[in-house]
Amino acid sequence: MKNKSSVYDISGITGRCGSHSVFLGFAPANLLHSVSFADVLDEDTGFGYQRPCNRAHSLDFKRYICQSGASTIPLTFNLRQELQRNWKIKKTSSTSALLSLRVGVPCLAQVDCQHRLSEIGDTDVPLAFMAFIGLDLRGEMAMFTVINSKAKGLSNSLTDFHTSNLLEDLATEAPNLFLAKRLNDDAQSPWFRRIRYGGHSTSGLKRRTSLRMMQHAIQHFLVQTKCLERMDIEKVAKMLIAYWRAVAKVFETEWLNHRTHLITKGVGLYGLMQLLVTILTAHGYEEPTEEFFIRLLSSLKPLVDWRTNGTFRSAGGHKGASEVHSALKGLLGL
Repeated sequence: MKNKSSVYDISGITGRCGSHSVFLGFAPANLLHSVSFADVLDEDTGFGYQRPCNRAHSLDFKRYICQSGASTIPLTFNLRQELQRNWKIKKTSSTSALLSLRVGVPCLAQVDCQHRLSEIGDTDVPLAFMAFIGLDLRGEMAMFTVINSKAKGLSNSLTDFHTSNLLEDLATEAPNLFLAKRLNDDAQSPWFRRIRYGGHSTSGLKRRTSLRMMQHAIQHFLVQTKCLERMDIEKVAKMLIAYWRAVAKVFETEWLNHRTHLITKGVGLYGLMQLLVTILTAHGYEEPTEEFFIRLLSSLKPLVDWRTNGTFRSAGGHKGASEVHSALKGLLGL
C-alpha cells in the first residue's frame, strides 16, 4: 500500500465471486475504517438498511483482534458506483490491480464488517478484505440480507424490511408486508411511524410494535378473510386504516399511553386484528367506514380495561391474544 498525497493505493487482485466482479486486498484497520461506512436504516427517513451498531460487540472484537495470534475472515465491502469519484481501480495485469482511495472519504459500504470495524479506527492491525465493484443499492442490500439474515442480533423486522425493498411487486408477492408498511408510512394511519423496522430512529420511544408482528397479524387476517379475492389491496389498506383509526379514537387514552396499556402490544394487536375478522364475517365486506367501526367499538369502552394490570393482565402469547379476541367478541355479542 502506498500513500501519494491524499490518495491511498492498495495492491490486490480482481476476479469474480459468483456473478459479481470483486477486488481482493489487504489494508490496515485504521485505513479501512476511515474510507468505509455502515448504511444504517434511519426509520424516520426510510434511507439505509442495516441495524444500528452494537458497541459492546465491536469492543469485544477489538480486544480479540489486537491479541497475538488473532485473525478474522475477510471483511466485505461494496465500492458504491455513485461514489466512484472517490475510488478507482486500475488493472496492472490480467488479475492484478491497484485500488486507489481518497484519504478519509468514505466510499466503501460495509456489507459484512460493521461490527468488526466500528471500534478499531485507532489500530493498524492488517486485515484482508473483499470489495464488490459497483453493486447498486438493491444488489448490495440483497447481498447483506443473504449474508446476515441468520445472524444473531439481526432483527426479523429488519429482514422483513429488506424483503419489502427487494421484491419487484410487493403488493402482489407479499401483500401482508405491503399492508404493514402502508400502516406505518401513511400519515392518515394511527400507526404512522409507530412500527419498528429494526434500524435507528430519533422517535424510537414512540414505536409501538414491530414490522414482524404487524405483518404476521395482517397475514393471519388475510388468510382468514380472503378479502383480497373480493377487494383490491388499496381498498383493504383503507379499511385497515379506518379500523385502526376507530380503535385509536375509541380508546384514545389507552392509545396515547401505550407503554402502560396492552392495546398496541402483542396480545392487543393480534386480538384486535382477529376481532376485525369477526366483525367483517358478521357485517360483510362492503368497505366499512371509520364511523361504522367507531359506533361498533364504542360499546367496549366502559367494559374493557387495557391497563397492564387490567382485564387482560394474565394474557400472553398467541393463547393470550385468542383470549382477548374471545372476550371482545363476547362483549360485542358477535
